[in-house]
Amino acid sequence: MHLFETEDGDRWVCITCGVKEAPMIEEKKWEWIFDRDDQTLRCSLCGGPDYDFED
Repeated sequence: MHLFETEDGDRWVCITCGVKEAPMIEEKKWEWIFDRDDQTLRCSLCGGPDYDFED
């Protein structure tokens, strides 16, 4: 999960949305802070975790 500093506060963005929304992130000049591997974090764009594991 990537943490970005935005004009509306810090936001977690999953790997998938980070790739899909890269043009928007660059356009809005979101600043990358750091990455964290934590399945309890949820993406502020899609609401999901980085990975869904099958049972």
